[in-house]
Amino acid sequence: MNAPRTLMPSSIFLRTTGTLLIAFLTFAILILASVAHFTIIPLARSAGDDLAALMLLSARSWTEIPPQARGDFNDRLYRNHGLHITERTEAIPPGDKLPLPYLEFVEQSLSRRAGFDLPLQPQMREGEQWFWADLSFGGQSLRIGFPLDRVETRHVEGVLAVGIITVLLVLVTSVFMAGRTTRRIRLLSAAVADVTHGQLPEPLPEKGAHEVRTLARNFNHMAQEVRDLLANRTTLLAGISHDLRTPLTRMRLSLEMLREVQDPKLIDGLCKDLEVMDRIIGQTLALSRDLEMREEKTVDLVALVEQVAADAGRTDADIRLSRVARICLRQINPLALQRVLSNLVENAVRYGEGKPVDVLLECAPTVVIHVMDRGPGIPAEQLEAVFRPFHRLDSSRSAQTGGSGLGLAITRQLANANGWSVTLHAREGGGTEARVLLPADQGRKSRA
Repeated sequence: MNAPRTLMPSSIFLRTTGTLLIAFLTFAILILASVAHFTIIPLARSAGDDLAALMLLSARSWTEIPPQARGDFNDRLYRNHGLHITERTEAIPPGDKLPLPYLEFVEQSLSRRAGFDLPLQPQMREGEQWFWADLSFGGQSLRIGFPLDRVETRHVEGVLAVGIITVLLVLVTSVFMAGRTTRRIRLLSAAVADVTHGQLPEPLPEKGAHEVRTLARNFNHMAQEVRDLLANRTTLLAGISHDLRTPLTRMRLSLEMLREVQDPKLIDGLCKDLEVMDRIIGQTLALSRDLEMREEKTVDLVALVEQVAADAGRTDADIRLSRVARICLRQINPLALQRVLSNLVENAVRYGEGKPVDVLLECAPTVVIHVMDRGPGIPAEQLEAVFRPFHRLDSSRSAQTGGSGLGLAITRQLANANGWSVTLHAREGGGTEARVLLPADQGRKSRA
């Protein structure tokens, strides 16, 4: 399905460049308009008034000096002020509108100072544009004027310079801003494509703006979780294949022997092997089902922990429950937490050598559930390794020494999938302590 057409450019670089260009041009126009309104126009009015005063004063002075000195006066006036005075002999035909606002200011100031309408008349003189004003002083008709280049401004070149500078500044800023951002987005896009094709990308560099660093950090965390998940699933499948092959081999041998002699011990062995296989398959299916179910609801953790302890107590296990709150409400996935606690309690009963198992619930901003036994304990270097699928402390991989080797692996994966943490610690006085932490940012409501 084709994406809908839009007038916006498709790339971040072009969009950033266009946005910055519009913003900078708008800013430049507003600044120029403000400067022109509050500074340039007032200065132009003042300068026009000064020029009008100089023209009138020069014309009056010209009529007062002797005729033989007027030529030298005119030369110095043109050289110093760009003005020229001559006697008026013929009228100048009316011209077009004055080309510059400044000339209008001069014309208005001349009229105001003279006390009557005194227009500026354009005239070409020796290929140069001049502007003249006709005056009468002392009975003499004069004409005083100045060339266009005396007052002409290069406003077109100024506007072009501002536009060029704006475009260059926008391009440099876009390359600096959008270029770096799009480079990191391209890296992220390539990494996502690798994940899509089943490959595990290298960690992205966590640098740049805060949002980019956060995005890279979250992606790296996700990629690491995917990497761990794939590793666990690979180990899980390999372990299941291995642990299923062992009872299948025994069952095949038992069936061969049953052809020759019917031994009840062989039949009992077959039943035990079937139970082992059923337990392995059941735990694997339960893990898959629990990982897919993410339904959360408000649960009283005190009641949930009591239920887990009661279920374990039906097998003649000695479970001692302690709690620091009568009610502890949380918005969680109850089935997943029940599975996690049941696995930990079952593990504590199995390796607790028949001694009581203590369960403690702490309902604080961060909920901590302790499951403690008095068994032989776990070596410090093995406290993390036992969470790997099918890892056993005696490394025999035999189900005769305990469970299937999946209990703690399932517990860790379920906890991670729900944002909890499960850790093992050496218990003071001997034994092992398992801790389940539910973070404080999950919805809570407790009453002592």
